[in-house]
Amino acid sequence: MKPDQKTESIRRLRCAAGHLNAVIEMTEAGQPCEQVLHQINAVQAALQTAGIKIIRCQAESSQDVILNSSSIKQRTAELKRLQSLYTILMKYSNHNTEVIP
Repeated sequence: MKPDQKTESIRRLRCAAGHLNAVIEMTEAGQPCEQVLHQINAVQAALQTAGIKIIRCQAESSQDVILNSSSIKQRTAELKRLQSLYTILMKYSNHNTEVIP
């Protein structure tokens, strides 16, 4: 990860941490559910953005292997890795709407 990409990823993650701390404080203070849920959405959005930036960074790093490697096995492995990273990111971005008792 390039230094500027690392700095941006850390900034996004700190943003998510700040929103999460606000959620905890609001819950402890007994704030209305609407306000707490609004902050939870902000946490999720910040984490999603950070995840996308991290995957973009990896895709840029993988680009040379994917486009220029003479080894089909190596190119395939790199593509599968990117697919796996994307799957991990998307697994939690699709909100589960099931009501938990």
